[in-house]
Amino acid sequence: GDTDSLFVRLPGRSKEEAFEEGRRIAREVTRSNPRPVELQIDKVYWPCCLVSKKRYVGHAWQGPGDASPVFDAKGIETVRRDQCAATQRLLRGALEALFRSGGDLSPAKRYLQQHAARMRA
Repeated sequence: GDTDSLFVRLPGRSKEEAFEEGRRIAREVTRSNPRPVELQIDKVYWPCCLVSKKRYVGHAWQGPGDASPVFDAKGIETVRRDQCAATQRLLRGALEALFRSGGDLSPAKRYLQQHAARMRA
């Protein structure tokens, strides 16, 4: 059936704590609503950037025991079919550099500057 998603911000929590809290919230919401309403935790995004409605990107963790996340983007230029492949790769590389750095912009800036220099050469 049709599903809707929602994001819950849990500042200061670890990935494991976010999954635990997500399961607790899902149980409470499911319990307090009539059937067939059921809330499930799907994944934890850490880090994550919410651009606008139906447009977000982040490292998606499928479970608390995951060794590494999956780059997941919805509605932004890295996945839109109206963008060329070079734009998609460039933006994805910059975002991955940003996410790996823990929010430090320097690696993403360096990545973009290197690619700009190659395009000018």
